Amino acid sequence: MYFPKFHYYHKLFCSYWSSQIIDNDLFLSLTRLFILTEPQPIQFFDDKWDEKSEGNLELTKKAHAQIKAYYDNFPSIEYVTNDKKPEIKEAKAFTDSILQSVPSGNVTERATVCHVLKNMLQAQNIECLFYDSTHGKDLHDSSGILTEISSQERPFILKLNSSDGLGGSMGPKTEHGAIRFARILTESIQNNKVHPVIQDVLGRLSEAHQTDKENISVTAVYVGSFNFAYTVKNWIPGTLESLPKLEKNLKDQFEQFSDAKIHPLLCRPAFDISSFDKQGNKTFPDSSETYQVGPPGRTQKYTSPAGWTRYGLKVRGKYSNGDNWLHPFQDPGNWYRAFHGTGRASAADFNKSKQSFDQQYAPVDAIASIYKTGFRPARVAAFGSGVYCSPDPTFPEKGYVGVVQCDTQQGRKNFKCMLQVAVSPDGVTFASDNSIWVVSNPEDVRPYGILIKEA
Repeated sequence: MYFPKFHYYHKLFCSYWSSQIIDNDLFLSLTRLFILTEPQPIQFFDDKWDEKSEGNLELTKKAHAQIKAYYDNFPSIEYVTNDKKPEIKEAKAFTDSILQSVPSGNVTERATVCHVLKNMLQAQNIECLFYDSTHGKDLHDSSGILTEISSQERPFILKLNSSDGLGGSMGPKTEHGAIRFARILTESIQNNKVHPVIQDVLGRLSEAHQTDKENISVTAVYVGSFNFAYTVKNWIPGTLESLPKLEKNLKDQFEQFSDAKIHPLLCRPAFDISSFDKQGNKTFPDSSETYQVGPPGRTQKYTSPAGWTRYGLKVRGKYSNGDNWLHPFQDPGNWYRAFHGTGRASAADFNKSKQSFDQQYAPVDAIASIYKTGFRPARVAAFGSGVYCSPDPTFPEKGYVGVVQCDTQQGRKNFKCMLQVAVSPDGVTFASDNSIWVVSNPEDVRPYGILIKEA
């Protein structure tokens, strides 16, 4: 099972506040004040920040900055729907040049990988683009979030200039007032409490999306200026033509509208083929090899994926803390190695009853699960929210890896796919049998290869 990044940041934000020591009487007063349906007086939000009862303001600002940085990487609706942009035109022509020819079927060739990616997304009516940033315009590359490809919960982002008018009242005028307001809204979401501002936002969003309010879920509230992350149940990916109308509806519903962003995998994801790294390409022998990787005294066994071909992603030099997390192999600074498979696990897959399965296991997600199961809700976070992966390359193959079908020069072939990832030794939780790892912070898991083999 996999919870996307925004779950981590939402949890981080809520956990910070829940960890603060608040006087019981103050807590009860706050509860009465913010859960009642009366509009909140602006003066309260802008009162002086009390670090004793409300926690460290600078740490709180950092928590907001972290979640804002993640969501700011999402493309705007205006950007993804503007086909007149030169970079979009170039990408379309480049994509056609790659996909117009039947691939050889050799998994070590880039064209085959592109066809496999295209077919996986096409199975869910999602159009994708390929481009080469070294020979043309740069687009928003979606390869960095491939671990989110099997998640159902892909949020929209509503950016407002302020919270003025929400719930029928004026919003805070100070930064710490906005933070205080966002915290209250976040806590109401976390505790499933009714708040007039959240209800107002849900009503406006339902009008903009032309769907029932029950289909909208606000997942995060953060400042800079005032922003909401939300999901829409049963929203159909790939409806490119409907997005400009949605943006107009949002502008009509929210007088403080600033921008609307969309999860990269919700609408025409683009993949930079220059991110594919020939140095990382490798065909593994049919027999597995084992190594110890990680910090001295804390190593974990790495088992090579026998029979798979890895198409490397260009990750060297990408991170500010150097490359020893990956290269050279078996460096003391290496991160652990793991595999990110599909999300089609069931009780039968584990030879257990459904009850014992739900108590003890959660499925492992993968790049390929979208092909057959689509965007399904998670079953259970048995070991906490985060990215689920396995150190055992055979674990995802026990019925969890989807199959992608492609026409090739050698005839029609079926391919299995999963991701090879590196996991921070300081950010992983091990299940009791060590076959499932959970990484709560998505920044602590880094995809560095797409694994493909014939089914």
